[in-house]
Amino acid sequence: MSAQVDIYRSDDYVLSERIELFPLLRAFFERLLGIELDGARFVLAFLPVEDRNRLDGEPSVVNLRGSHGYVQVRITMGEEILYQHAHSLHELVGRPLQMLLGRLDPQERHWGFGIVGPGVDTGSLIRPKPEVAMHADAAESRSRSRLFHIEEVEEPEPPRATLAELGSTDPLEHAEGPITVLLLPEAFAELAERLPFSEEVEEGGFLVGYVYTDADRRDRVLVLITSVLRAERTGASLLEFNFTGDSFIRAGQAIAKRGRDELLVGWYHTHLFAATSTIGLSSIDVELHRTTFRRHWQVAGLVNLHEGTRMVRFYAVSDEGVDQLNYGMAVR
Repeated sequence: MSAQVDIYRSDDYVLSERIELFPLLRAFFERLLGIELDGARFVLAFLPVEDRNRLDGEPSVVNLRGSHGYVQVRITMGEEILYQHAHSLHELVGRPLQMLLGRLDPQERHWGFGIVGPGVDTGSLIRPKPEVAMHADAAESRSRSRLFHIEEVEEPEPPRATLAELGSTDPLEHAEGPITVLLLPEAFAELAERLPFSEEVEEGGFLVGYVYTDADRRDRVLVLITSVLRAERTGASLLEFNFTGDSFIRAGQAIAKRGRDELLVGWYHTHLFAATSTIGLSSIDVELHRTTFRRHWQVAGLVNLHEGTRMVRFYAVSDEGVDQLNYGMAVR
């Protein structure tokens, strides 16, 4: 049985129709990969992990089988792996349905969906409570003053430096964007050549270095990567990589042991398929970066592995999305 999608109408979520899942996935990944997927094979593994994210915009579209909120996707063409990574179902299915159903029935404001197929049949459908038209919240009045409060302390501006002072060997003076990355040759060699990455599970670690305000361009931050640390005690699978609390503790200990007053300037991880100009960080990568590496200058390194080759790129997350960064080498 191939996977299908049950569609439910209104905030009572009455079953409306059943459609095939594959056309939705094919349209999504053809846009993402920038190629036609005639003859491609999709292998899906639905994960019993709750997706707490909700789609913005209208109409509202809810995953009613929310206990299975993510799916691992593997796309092959013959013997070649075109793509493999995990995605949330609200991204893969919810967003395309929102666009489709909004055009077909503009008057309907509420829709739900549930995947039907191998691997998700055990997950029960759960209808969310309908929104109440009128309600009031009662709050207890307290005259006592608060014993303490927490407020964010503004982070000081990084020290100033120029590209020349950092030993830049690349013509990055006119590079666009608010962040420019520089790497010492040995740090770049670790990512591009030396680290023995697995070709079966995604791996990753931490980027160590310094942060400066560009003295020639006050609107730009210069991130100098001096070293690469493999993360310890991480979670990893064929299609996903994540850190644990112990990963950060051990990284902090390793940085302190170096005794160079370095900072944790970001992280890196691998993707197990060829790099393309249209595919960078996945939505799960972006979510990890936003929630874990929250300083505006912390960057994400991505290493695509494919048939013995490596492509290294760096990204920063902005309010508008994900920006690929300019980077070059430095000699110190």
